[in-house]
Amino acid sequence: MSRSTEDDFVREVNENIAELAARFGLHEDTLELICECGDPECTQRVEVPAPEYERLRASGRRIVADGHAGRASEQRAGYAAVDD
Repeated sequence: MSRSTEDDFVREVNENIAELAARFGLHEDTLELICECGDPECTQRVEVPAPEYERLRASGRRIVADGHAGRASEQRAGYAAVDD
């Protein structure tokens, strides 16, 4: 599946949220992100611990709301990680 402009935009927004959290010393807090499922109509929020977000992003995964992924590589309470 190829990524769309919407996917890139949502991912950039989430990266900015994480960057701001780090800048303000919220490294251990939970981030409220936007689902990266690729549906341009989706605005579902996903709560992810900041350290978990960094780990998943470093491995190239997208973070999606529970039930928004066909094949999740990792499943957590409220969200899943999907290989990019």
